[in-house]
Amino acid sequence: MKIQIKFSKEEAEGFKNFCKLKPPELEDELFYKQIFFAGCNAMTEQIQSLVQAHKESQAEQTEEQNEQAEEQLQDQ
Repeated sequence: MKIQIKFSKEEAEGFKNFCKLKPPELEDELFYKQIFFAGCNAMTEQIQSLVQAHKESQAEQTEEQNEQAEEQLQDQ
């Protein structure tokens, strides 16, 4: 698979500067793959964190609604 990314002028300059950190013994292609997969892993972790936070929020809302419903039943 081949992925092509279009950078703005500023992004391209930043990427060029970042690539200066590449260890000389590492091939360019392998370096780019590692950057790509590190980004994918970071995004996956962020998404999992957001999903977990949403699940917890939904559970709290459901619990609050159940408590309110019980209170209304007791008041009747």
